[in-house]
Formats: sequence, C-alpha cells, structure tokens
Amino acid sequence: MCGACGAGRSVPRWEDVLAPPGRSVLAARAARTERLLGPGSGLRVRAWLSAGYLLGDRVGRTVHAADLDTLWRAAAERGARPAGRLSLRGPAGTVPVEVPGGWDPATVAVWCAAVARTEPDASLEITLPDPGGTRTVLVEIGSGAVRARVLEAAPDGPERGGAILVGGVGAAGAARHLTACHLPAGAPEDRDGP
Repeated sequence: MCGACGAGRSVPRWEDVLAPPGRSVLAARAARTERLLGPGSGLRVRAWLSAGYLLGDRVGRTVHAADLDTLWRAAAERGARPAGRLSLRGPAGTVPVEVPGGWDPATVAVWCAAVARTEPDASLEITLPDPGGTRTVLVEIGSGAVRARVLEAAPDGPERGGAILVGGVGAAGAARHLTACHLPAGAPEDRDGP
C-alpha cells in the first residue's frame, strides 16, 4: 500500500522498473550521471544513502534529488547538458543498438532521464530486452517525461539478449548517443554521421 490514500499499492518510479533501488544501484546511477555531465559541467553527483542523490557545484552548494528526473532538472537549472552530441533530427524509424556485454540499467536510466529533461520535444521508445530473457522493458520518452513498463512476452518481441531498439523521430541520432554512453570512459566515440 502506498499510504497516501490507503486504497492501493504504490507504483514504482520508472527508473526503478529498470533496476530496483538500492545503495549500489543509486551509486551506479550517480557515477553514470556525473560521467554523462562531463568534467566541464563543474557538477558532482553522488548517491545519498538510499534516499536519492546529492548534486554539488563548484562553490559547494548542494541540492538533494530524490530521483533521476529531479536530478537532471537541478543539473539543467545550473546550465548543464549531457556530454557528447545528441541530435534528434532525422526521420522516424527504429534503430537497433548493439551493446557488447549487454545493456547497463544504470546507463540507460540516466540517459533516458537526460534526454527527457534536455530534449523536451523528444518522442522516443526504447525497448530493452533482458539479457537473461525473463522480461522486456519498454521505456517511453515524451513531453519531457519518462515512463517504463514491463511488457508481456510476445513471440514477435526482441530476442533474448538481443539489441536495444530505439524508435521515434531522430532514432538514429539517439541510438548513436546511447551507444556512446555505453562505451568505457576514454573510448573513442563514433563521430561519423549527421
């Protein structure tokens, strides 16, 4: 039960559908956020126990953010944008993203929150196949918000451990940026293309 009205159960935050929150999950998301912000932003991100994140700037001001949406809102208020080139121009389509070793829930969660907050006109669907084959998660980014839900198994769905599918207007640019976010720190990014 959620406790607010006593009539139902609580609904998990979209980011918790990807991976249940815990100290290690929050620490991983904080590290990925700081990496995506880049060293030029002057912002530091760290997990705050199991209660969210702390965002600090160069002069030591710190703000608490309970979730990734609030964290990216606070970063945007300080002028920060995701590092790398994110272009959502181009035709609508569906593009596969092959990630060696499988997709990382922390990286995908941080990337989705960043896109929703910094590209409010984005309209994307990201289909995440579970490397273990137990479930498929659909993440929808639209109107500055993110929603995630577990899909029922379907014979025409993504194969076990298959590629991430990015669909929508500008899917090719979004797929390139998401792939670059999965590269190890210091690895060269694919700079070809629009």
